[in-house]
Amino acid sequence: MPCSTGRNRRPSGPEIRAISVPLIVTLLLTLAWRTFAADALHSTFAYEALAREPNIVLPLLQIVCGEGLRTVTAKGEKALGCGDGSMQEILESRHRPRRYDWAPYVLWQADGVLFGHFLSPTSEDALISCLDCETHPALWGGTLLLTRHSGQWEPVWYKGGVIIRHCLRVSLTTGRQILFCEETDGGMGHSIHGLYTVDLTKPKFAWDSVVLMADTYGSYMLGGVQTQFIDRVSFEETPTSGLLVRVYARHGSIKLRPEAAQAGEEALPKPKLSSHEIDFRLDGDAFKITAETAATGRLFGVK
Repeated sequence: MPCSTGRNRRPSGPEIRAISVPLIVTLLLTLAWRTFAADALHSTFAYEALAREPNIVLPLLQIVCGEGLRTVTAKGEKALGCGDGSMQEILESRHRPRRYDWAPYVLWQADGVLFGHFLSPTSEDALISCLDCETHPALWGGTLLLTRHSGQWEPVWYKGGVIIRHCLRVSLTTGRQILFCEETDGGMGHSIHGLYTVDLTKPKFAWDSVVLMADTYGSYMLGGVQTQFIDRVSFEETPTSGLLVRVYARHGSIKLRPEAAQAGEEALPKPKLSSHEIDFRLDGDAFKITAETAATGRLFGVK
């Protein structure tokens, strides 16, 4: 009977668990601590200022909320909003009896208003951004769209995840306006800084209309370390090619093997960063990367 030296023996089930479970638990705990590691947003271009004056916001909220208009929070702090946390119920109950009573304080809070020609070149439209009215999957916010017909404001729709907090109005060749925006997010070890557009004729969740996204992470489970920054965004009207948007960004990455995780997440190397310029031109109602910078754009997920 041949004897076994144990040199090529496959580890048994209990041995595999003894080896892998502590490592997996360590890595998962590391990711859990980083789940909401979104960095504070540092602006990379000048935004449109949201109007927050009560004499501007309250008349629009009055149309939407009616008798549910509220100006104080449950903590007694000043705020502008409606006594119902569901904007869907607020809008639907304008045409039917309410399913429950209004709260005596603000539950859906307005963060400010942005005016423009978002539905057509001649339309008068107002966007009301809400403050912490949604959960993390919707980036904590949403937008209520109103338009003016025959001198009267009318609500059109409310969409969670349509984020207009940090945006610049951009005029298309037709005269209609869209928004160029930025926002940060974090989850499962990633820290994200994204540039995106908002077209109010076809509203989408912010990350479904991304122009460019900087994604920073560092973990053996994620395959390595990547550091990306968006430093600045410039806008230039060119004589022959229309609006040119240039993104000044930095990128660095190091690939790591998961089996090297025993070294610990604290010992992760730092990649060397290189500076890049990525150009986009307004083509119709979308920003498209230039052929000259397409290869660099792929570092930041631009297709």
